[in-house]
Amino acid sequence: MSSLERYGDRTMRIGNTERGALTEILRAAVDQGYIDLDEYEKRVDVLLAAQTVGDAEVVLADLPAYQRIIDAQEPEKLGTPDWIKWLWFGFSIPIGINFGVWAVVEALTEGSVYFWPIWVIVPLAVIGTALTAAERFIMRPAEERKRKERLRRKRNR
Repeated sequence: MSSLERYGDRTMRIGNTERGALTEILRAAVDQGYIDLDEYEKRVDVLLAAQTVGDAEVVLADLPAYQRIIDAQEPEKLGTPDWIKWLWFGFSIPIGINFGVWAVVEALTEGSVYFWPIWVIVPLAVIGTALTAAERFIMRPAEERKRKERLRRKRNR
């Protein structure tokens, strides 16, 4: 599978703007020593005659600079959504208050005091963990698939 097949239609036509940008990649390959001037001239001739992405890819596919450009077009990974961050921030407030009150009571009384904040901590931790797991393993993969499909459709236009 070629590097462009992951991203779209190889039969998409290219114009002078794309040919110019791709010629710059070839020029950089000469500067970096990947190809010599004779090979550069041959590849530029093929590139200038190219009418589709597939035609242009033939002369660029083995160049590291071109591969970096292709790889950079892959959509970035989704980060943790704000609602998950706010969920845990919101849960930390009652947990912190209850734990703080218990700690003060524990410090001011003789003997040990029953750790009653567990009745607040455990349910909130279970709910927060379940929602975070649902986001990570159900919602996020579905969103990744949607984003990749939108990107594929955008490239095929």
